[in-house]
Amino acid sequence: MIEVYRSSVIAAPAKRVWALVRDFNAMPEWNATIKTSTIENGPADRVGCRRRLAFDDGGTWTHELTGLSDTEMTIAYAIVGMAEVTRVPMRSYHAMIRLEPVIDGDQCFIAWRATLETDNEAAVRERAGAVFQAGFDGLKRKFGPQS
Repeated sequence: MIEVYRSSVIAAPAKRVWALVRDFNAMPEWNATIKTSTIENGPADRVGCRRRLAFDDGGTWTHELTGLSDTEMTIAYAIVGMAEVTRVPMRSYHAMIRLEPVIDGDQCFIAWRATLETDNEAAVRERAGAVFQAGFDGLKRKFGPQS
């Protein structure tokens, strides 16, 4: 079992960023590696619903929402389906995104953590890290000074 972890600070209040991140179907709005998201058995805030994501590398993955807490500002999901042939094979993937207000209130801390099994640790760390970072970069653009 390996863990991939990334964190960042977004220049916007946590509640404002959380309103977007908590939407299980909104990832294409803030992560450039995701081309489309479709909820298969919504609504998008019901634990147990699934989203089908199409990625920029051509991969299609199905995630199941396993946890959502507005109080703790956490969203958790697991991969429950992927193409038989995938560039980055993995098993038992579970992830959580967590937001916390920064003391001044005009920024928030965001952490994205995944645990999984794989036979290609280097490739998984590289791809997952790139997806997480693209998400942070997209949130920074979306909530930057011009927004």
